[in-house]
Amino acid sequence: MLWRCSDKCMKYCSIIGAHFVLSPLSFAWVYGNLSEYVDSYFRYACAPKCMDGDSHWTLGVALAMQCPGIFIAKKFADKVGLKFAGVLAAIIFNACTFACAWTVGLSVAWTTVLLGVVMGLMQGVTSAVAFQYVSGWAADKAPIFMATTSGFATLSSMLHNQLITAIVNPDNLKPDAVQGSRIFFSQQDILDKVPTALIAYGGVTLGFQVVGYLLLPTRAGAGDGTASPDTNKNNDLGRPCSDIVRAEEHTAHLKSLQNSEFQGSDSCRKTYGSNKYFTTSESGAKTGTQSVMRTSNDNSDRESQAKDTSRSLTPIQVLKTPVFYAFFMYGVSMMFGLLLKANYYKQFGLVYIHNDRYLTLVGTLIPVVASVSRFLVGAALNRNLFTIKDVLVVSVAINSVLCAFWYIVPQVNDLLYMFLILGLAVVQSLFYMILPLVALQMFGPAHFSTNHGLILLCAVFVGILGPVVISPLMNVLGWFWLFGSASILSLLALVFVVSVDMNPQSLSP
Repeated sequence: MLWRCSDKCMKYCSIIGAHFVLSPLSFAWVYGNLSEYVDSYFRYACAPKCMDGDSHWTLGVALAMQCPGIFIAKKFADKVGLKFAGVLAAIIFNACTFACAWTVGLSVAWTTVLLGVVMGLMQGVTSAVAFQYVSGWAADKAPIFMATTSGFATLSSMLHNQLITAIVNPDNLKPDAVQGSRIFFSQQDILDKVPTALIAYGGVTLGFQVVGYLLLPTRAGAGDGTASPDTNKNNDLGRPCSDIVRAEEHTAHLKSLQNSEFQGSDSCRKTYGSNKYFTTSESGAKTGTQSVMRTSNDNSDRESQAKDTSRSLTPIQVLKTPVFYAFFMYGVSMMFGLLLKANYYKQFGLVYIHNDRYLTLVGTLIPVVASVSRFLVGAALNRNLFTIKDVLVVSVAINSVLCAFWYIVPQVNDLLYMFLILGLAVVQSLFYMILPLVALQMFGPAHFSTNHGLILLCAVFVGILGPVVISPLMNVLGWFWLFGSASILSLLALVFVVSVDMNPQSLSP
């Protein structure tokens, strides 16, 4: 941030800035619209030997690389600080977007490397930075702000999708080339505009991120410390180390007071009676420890932080919990469905619905309903109206049902197909909101970024194996079994989630 202001001002700037910073995550919602044009360009407009790879890998690899991106975010932050780690990621991400306007005419493989590998890594770094700022400045409202932060990236894809279609296919031309079970555009007027669309996407994303990083302060939280390389070495990303140290020292002091042989005695009252952090009463030990931290709001916050830190699980402990594997299975099923929707909602739709502009409208409405659902569910979780497990069970069950009818619906009615895709968007979008909440509320704040990355391994699993499975399923068994496999996978995940106890207290080390 280019100016100085109070902690309250920095809190608001951090939260608003985090929303803009996270705009690269819109790629997952944009690629489904963009891929139809890019795949057509590969087949009918690029260099003679450009088909040196499979474009099915692009989105899968991008989703997979977000997980290692979260891990390397800490390395970046250790070197240059949390904010400037994000700035570096923004520079690399947007440079790759602009470079793809050139590589799309030369090589499928190099375009996949840039759009998938490099941009996926930078999305992971960016999400780690944004969520760390949100949890550092507004931990008490983390569910709702994580929902709105990830939701803004989804909403920004509305602008991207409309802009891309307006540039590439303003006359709403129909695809005219059929290859197997897929259909493509071969019109030169459309193909010539694909590189321009990539530049336009990169320009909008860059603008959002510039605004976001101008708003973010250097400090990643409301503590006395700053998000410097030194503080980052002692904790996950930019959380002020001084806060953790004070919390741990205070917890140790509490324990020593509870274990003291003078607890509740005159000597104890003489020793601690005038201390601003402690008060004792005539009842001695019990009431003495209960009255700790009642003298000021600041001290109350520190004890709360000490409690949270003390019940945090290390990554090794997380790997030993059934909750991790239940959520991993949930993530695999939802990410597989999301990968199918993002890649094929338009490509499959065009087989039966010959209206490019209508399907672009469907793609534009996806982020609207996804963002609204994240906000409503995040607000409900924040008010404890239902639990994280409730969200997991309902969302994966609905995903299974909708995927089972995916093949049939577009043959029945165009409007029904829109509602089916939007329904999938609602339940699948909750994954990105629930993911950081599970890491924070189930496993604690002390190792937030590492545990967040561990859970996101499900995206790596789907991103790497998904393209390997999708192409044979589609080419050999057809669209019906491709969507049916997603339904079956969600049904298996539902069994895992229902059978696991997800009470956070039972996970305490």
